[in-house]
Amino acid sequence: MTITKSDIHYHVWATNKLVSYIQTLPETIFHQKLQSVFPSIERTLFHMYEVDALWFSRLQELSYPIEVEGFQEIVECESRFNELQKDMMSWYELNGDSSQEIAYVNSLGDAFTHTTTEILYHIINHGTYHRGNITAMLWQLGEKSVPTDYIYYLREIGIR
Repeated sequence: MTITKSDIHYHVWATNKLVSYIQTLPETIFHQKLQSVFPSIERTLFHMYEVDALWFSRLQELSYPIEVEGFQEIVECESRFNELQKDMMSWYELNGDSSQEIAYVNSLGDAFTHTTTEILYHIINHGTYHRGNITAMLWQLGEKSVPTDYIYYLREIGIR
C-alpha cells in the first residue's frame, strides 16, 4: 500500500473546491440547522478540520488540543484549512510515503499503532465521507453542490 503526493493533493483540492463553492452561497447556509450527521455545514467542516489537524499532529508525534469553538464565518474556515493543508503538504514533501509506525492514544485512552500511510489514507477517506455529507446537506437546503470525486480532480489537473 502506497500513497502519493497526488493522493494528498486530491484531498486538499476536493476540500478547497467545496469550501470555495460554499462561499458563493447565501451566508445563512453555513450555519443553517439541519437533520443530518452533523447539525450544520459549519459543524461538518469544523469536524473535518479538527480530524485532519488531530491526525496530522499524530503523524508528527505531537499532542493536539481539541477545540470546540468552530468557525464563525466561511472565510475563517477557508483560512484555517489553507494553513493546515500547507503544513501537511510541506510535511509530506519532507517525509513522503513511509511505513514509519506511529504510536498514539485515542480519545478513549486506548493505545494504537498505525503506519504513516494508513493514517494518510484515513485522513483522505474521512474527508471524502464528510464532503459527501455536505453535498447531501446542500441538496436538503435546496442548493446544488460541486463535484469533488477523484475523477473530476484528475480531469481538472489534466491527467485524463
